[in-house]
Amino acid sequence: MFGCAFRLGCAALLLILGALGWHFRDKWMPKAKAMITAEAPVADAGWKMITPAGGERAAARIATLGRRNGPAYVTLTPEEFAAYVLGSALGEVAAGDTATRAVVQDGMLYIRTRIRLADIGGKESLGPLARMFNDTEPLMVAGTLSSVRPGLAQFRLKEVAVRELKVPRSAVGTLVKRWGPTPRPDSLATDGLPVTLPPDVVDLRLADGKVTLYKKVE
Repeated sequence: MFGCAFRLGCAALLLILGALGWHFRDKWMPKAKAMITAEAPVADAGWKMITPAGGERAAARIATLGRRNGPAYVTLTPEEFAAYVLGSALGEVAAGDTATRAVVQDGMLYIRTRIRLADIGGKESLGPLARMFNDTEPLMVAGTLSSVRPGLAQFRLKEVAVRELKVPRSAVGTLVKRWGPTPRPDSLATDGLPVTLPPDVVDLRLADGKVTLYKKVE
């Protein structure tokens, strides 16, 4: 008798909790969604294709900052700078997707492509959601720029998502190692991709849909 009453009480409690959860869903559902998903800029936000040629243009313009009579700053498009950051890894990143693209929005550089999940530690690195994914999936990374020391900056991956679902930070570290050079420069954050620059460059900014690099002016 008591066992039956206990089971009925648990069922009633679950029904009450379910009703309360549904009633207050407008408050908790957005927070829950933000915890597990990453929202990329919309399709018409200005995404542009990342190409090796764009990386070459970026390298040539950045090099002018190291010249004695060079400009005080240079401005690059997101796709040019993304190609420069990825460097030799670009061919591997874009191998499965010719529409690898980049955009700058809200102070962040976004890159989207497709990737083999084996390159970020396999499906197992994605935790309990691993069974939801195929071997190759859409990938979106977003990050900020910061100076490390003269001649070196870093692109810090603040968001990494596979099919819009955020991946564990451990997988972010694996991705950074995969895309970055070997050996890794010291003083980098664990989520930082190195960006080699002329030693006179002192600041980098992501604004107005562009990437601007400034050199020290005497």
